[in-house]
Amino acid sequence: MSAPGLEVAVGRVTGFRGTGGEVTVRVASGDAGFWTGMRRVRLRRGDADCGPAPAEIESARAYRDRLVLKLRGIDDPGAASALRGAEVIAGGDDVPSLPDGVYWVSRLIGALVVEEDGAPVGRVEEVTPTGGTDLLVVRDAGGAEILIPLACEIVIAVDDASRTIRVKLPEGLRDLNARPESAEGVRA
Repeated sequence: MSAPGLEVAVGRVTGFRGTGGEVTVRVASGDAGFWTGMRRVRLRRGDADCGPAPAEIESARAYRDRLVLKLRGIDDPGAASALRGAEVIAGGDDVPSLPDGVYWVSRLIGALVVEEDGAPVGRVEEVTPTGGTDLLVVRDAGGAEILIPLACEIVIAVDDASRTIRVKLPEGLRDLNARPESAEGVRA
């Protein structure tokens, strides 16, 4: 899934390690070792980049539950400490490839969901873990919420470049979240 325009939030700088200017990063999800092959990152606070842009990585390693990065130009604890709280963003070729059927949650949020024939279903508002198959929380044009299992039988294609998810909805899925009306015609 590596692509030139793809950016993924790796995590946030939580502090520094040692006297050489290494920063520690709490990864957003998964194993910190997954990110040790990166060559460069962007550091961002709010809407603005901070630190070296892009920050070249001299070394990267996993330490316990953290990613430890040595960034070119950050050579002492003071400079490393100043980056505390910055979001670490990987882009392009530095985003590791994922196995089939595994997706970057941050890339699914906001994606347009369409049926096999191209008819729009809605946009992904969030991805909810269930302990089994995650659910896409989709809001349609009328404001209704549709929960779509992120299962290969239903999600037939994810196009990261166009941020489009093509689905084959089982009959009746759209109606599962509809609230029945009471006898007085008021929604329950």
